Amino acid sequence: MRFKKLLTITFLLLAAVLSASPGFSQDKTEKVFTFSALIQGVPKDSTFIVVNEAKVFVTGAKIVSDTGTTLGMGDLKPKLYVTVEAVKRPDGFLAKKITVISSSKIPVNLRKAL
Repeated sequence: MRFKKLLTITFLLLAAVLSASPGFSQDKTEKVFTFSALIQGVPKDSTFIVVNEAKVFVTGAKIVSDTGTTLGMGDLKPKLYVTVEAVKRPDGFLAKKITVISSSKIPVNLRKAL
């Protein structure tokens, strides 16, 4: 009789533990970083650009101007001021969106550096 009671309690505890939601689940969302700077380089293979001495991979990124016009990879040139929304990767950043800022909206200290 004692064995049946122990088996029943064990079964109920196991069922309760398995049906409860996990309390220590990891957050799998990607953290998006946003930063603005001048493009320092665009290599010939055009899979990435260099901004703030970091590789920003542009594969699959949406490239737009600050007025909303869609641009292509060929429109990204060194010394353009851009705002990048990207996800951190071990080998650099993966861009989600790149916004090219017009020269009238570039901060004064950067405009003098150009």
